[in-house]
Amino acid sequence: MTYQIGLPGVTEERLQEVEAELGFELPKELRNRYKRENKFSVGEWEFHPIKDEQYIKRTWDDLIRVNLTDAEEYPEGFLRIAADGTGDELGYQLPDTETIVLWDHEEQELFPVAATLTVFMEKEQQMELSAEQAEDFLQTVLETGAVYGLSKFEQSGWAYCPSNQDETDVLLFFSKEAAAKALQTKEWANYHLIRLDLNLFMNGWLPNMIDDGLYCGLNWGPELVGLELDPEDVLANLEG
Repeated sequence: MTYQIGLPGVTEERLQEVEAELGFELPKELRNRYKRENKFSVGEWEFHPIKDEQYIKRTWDDLIRVNLTDAEEYPEGFLRIAADGTGDELGYQLPDTETIVLWDHEEQELFPVAATLTVFMEKEQQMELSAEQAEDFLQTVLETGAVYGLSKFEQSGWAYCPSNQDETDVLLFFSKEAAAKALQTKEWANYHLIRLDLNLFMNGWLPNMIDDGLYCGLNWGPELVGLELDPEDVLANLEG
């Protein structure tokens, strides 16, 4: 997973200088992060640094410059702290100094994405791990020709989780028998281990899931958190 530490943390004195220029105190969690490290990234998100004269070339596009440039194009009180290169921005909608919000440049709206900065960073790291797990699933099933899962009955009752994206469900599939067995606990303790032929998965299961508006969860772990993949995309990747 990608969590990159960039430059040494900044001092309390420097943070107070930044706050004086911005005209308000930075959220406590963000302040503490800057004290530990400067110019860091998580996944696709590059966090705006505090300008540091020792690393001027790497910190010129700093937190102050970003937030004092084109401020009128964003909602009042939106403190921009990170960007992903697509036009979307991450930040706080002040005076709320805890909730992390996303500025969707296409919708021109703010959406809450995490209760705190720490929660957001943990979520991003989990999503990146899930992407690696999905890639491993695709490579493995193409080699073995088999897909595994858990089912309440031999012919129905596939293990699933409610979607966090839409009002639908995520069906869980695994590239290895052991990974599926690892989830035979609690409410799934008595579920059957099912092996699907890859051709059946591609020509039967995925098309039916597309019609039903369901998502795929590939190689999820016991925490049951991961990418909710469109079965049409999964099928396209398997078909090459």
